Order: sequence, then structure tokens, then C-alpha cells
Amino acid sequence: MSVLLTGATGFLGCRLLRELLARGEENITVLGRGTPDELRSRVEAAVQWLDSPALAPGTLASVRYVSSDLLQPDLGLDVQERARITKDLTTLWHCAALILLEGDPAPLHHANVIGTRRVLQLANEAPGARVLHVSTAYVAGQRSTGHIMEDDLRDTGGFQIPYEQSKHTAERMLRAWASSGHRDVTVFRPSLLVTDRPIPQGLPGQPTDLLLRIVEHVVNSRPDHAATLPAPVHTPRRTKETPAAALQYRLQGDPLGSLNMLQADYAAHAMVLAASRTTPAPGVRTMHVTHPKNVTFATVAAAVETRFPGLKVTMVPTLPHPTSLEKLAGAFAVNPLVYSTHRRTYDRTNLLAALGGLPDPQPVDLAYLTRAFGCAPAAVAE
Repeated sequence: MSVLLTGATGFLGCRLLRELLARGEENITVLGRGTPDELRSRVEAAVQWLDSPALAPGTLASVRYVSSDLLQPDLGLDVQERARITKDLTTLWHCAALILLEGDPAPLHHANVIGTRRVLQLANEAPGARVLHVSTAYVAGQRSTGHIMEDDLRDTGGFQIPYEQSKHTAERMLRAWASSGHRDVTVFRPSLLVTDRPIPQGLPGQPTDLLLRIVEHVVNSRPDHAATLPAPVHTPRRTKETPAAALQYRLQGDPLGSLNMLQADYAAHAMVLAASRTTPAPGVRTMHVTHPKNVTFATVAAAVETRFPGLKVTMVPTLPHPTSLEKLAGAFAVNPLVYSTHRRTYDRTNLLAALGGLPDPQPVDLAYLTRAFGCAPAAVAE
């Protein structure tokens, strides 16, 4: 029995690896770019930093690392290596993906669709292996309202960004592959994953880092950047001596929208647990790895404002007379604060049935997001 994992160098993938090791998986092979030694160094640095779940001493040393690339024919593997990897393979976790919110869609299709097809071609050489594929809750596309069912894979509403479309196309391909070969496939659809632990430089960052970089760029590009900003982070309330916010930042979108955000550690634990408790059977089962309660835009905005003192973020249905800074923000093809804000909710029936009573995750509230986004005001300092 053996396990194959792609994407172990990523924000979610390193957590999946740690969960698999903690459950006692002893024969794990990791595929990734770079030499085996380089790959081992990157993965071990991330997995060891996580701290939990607990691992027995020397557990990581048993992991085997193989150089591979989703963008290369046959994943860059020769015949002998493919045979070694697929011998006695029982479980294939495909977590590797390219996540881009803007720019040329071709690399996304190449990595997330063609790359997945190459992984399935490898799975063809291990006919007894089950496939566990990490997708995204955003295959729901532009549908901003309603309750999205776990087996829903419609594209009638279109997509907001090419990343969503690439993951949607990959899921359709998985369904066709499972049907034609009577294979067992589980698709996990996580929402926006976060952590409130400060991540050291050099380790896999979280998706919300893009949001903070965009806001930081906008704040640091304002004409009056040298102006003194109000109230330090620790000030509990505005007083008569505290001036009004120095920078208004309006976004066009649904003011009552919300985001589904889930703790990454919980997501990895839930996925590995659900996989272990699901009886293999031909066909595709899909599970929304989402939080039972969305986070309001106002809560996310408040956490961003804590990260950047003096900034006031609001969402408006229309944006008349945008300021120069608001025009600058609009130059970004996608702003995560707008792109991932909806009123829709997600069905979790299949996930909850597989988890067998696992408690719901803790709230992703203002206190959590303030820790996740950090409080250092360096980005707006003089």
C-alpha cells in the first residue's frame, strides 16, 4: 500500500502531508519540482513548522521525493520511475495547482487542466488506486446567491476569473474519466483558506496575502503618502484628538456580500479524515470543505483596516466619481475583496456524513482575521 501526493510544497498540501503522516501512512511519495533534495528541504521546512498534529520522531524521513512537473509530458517521469510510483499505489492525492487571479489564462489551463489529465494518465497505470482531487468551492462561478449543492457543476452563469473555469473544466474531466474507467474519485472543494499563525518568510503563504499586497500598493501610492496617519493599532476608540480616517477606499460590489473562509488546518484534517472514512466505490463524490458560516464583508474590511491604520474600506453598489486611488485599485484585474464576496451558501451534506461528528470549526471572526492579516502598520508608515 502506498500514497502519492502532489502539491506538498503548497499552503494546503504541506498540511495534508502532515495529516497523512499523523494517521500512520508510512509509504508516501511526494511529486514536485526541483531535485529530490531541494523538494525535501522545502517540504520538511513547511511540515515541521506546522507543529500539529503530533508526529513521531523520524516520521518525515520515511517520505520519498521524486522530481516531477505538471507542465511536462508524462509529468517529466521516465518509464521506470512511473512503474516504481504506481506499484502497489492505493491512494493518489492531487493537490498541486496554479492559482492566479489575473493575467493570461493559458498557464492556468495548462497546469490545472492538462496537468490534471497527466496525473490521471499516471493513475491509469495503477487501476486499483483511488483518486482524491483538490478543487475549489469557486467552481460555482458567478452565481452570487443561492445554496450551492456539492454535486452541482453548472457553468451556465459563467465565471469571474479563468482560475475558476480551469478548476471547473478539470472537474468535468475527472467525471468523464471516472465514468469511462469505473474509477473511484473524491473531489474536495475548499473555500478561501486562512491561518492566524504568522508565516515565516520562505514558507507557503496564504491566499489572502494577495489581498494585502493590493491594499498595500494602493495605500503606498496615494499622493499624500507622507501625511501623518491617525490612531495607532492599539487605540480602542476614536477620541476628539483622533482625526478622521486619512484614506477612503471604496470598492464596487455587494455591500451585504460575504466570504466563506475556513481555517487551513481544519480543512486538511477534515479532508484526510473524510477520505479515511469513505468506502471506495466507482464514481465521483464531491465534498464542500467550507465553513458553516460566512464572514461578512464588513468583518473582513475591519480586519484590513486594523492592518492598515488610517484606512477606511467600504463596498458600494456603484462607484461614481472614483478617486485616483480607486482608479488605481480598479487597474487590478481582480480584487479578492470583490471577487470572492457573495451571498451564496454551500451544502456540506457529503462532508458531514464522512466526518462522522467532527465538531465544526471555530468562528472566523474579527479577532481571528486581525491575527491572520497581521497588525504591523509598516506598509503605510512614512
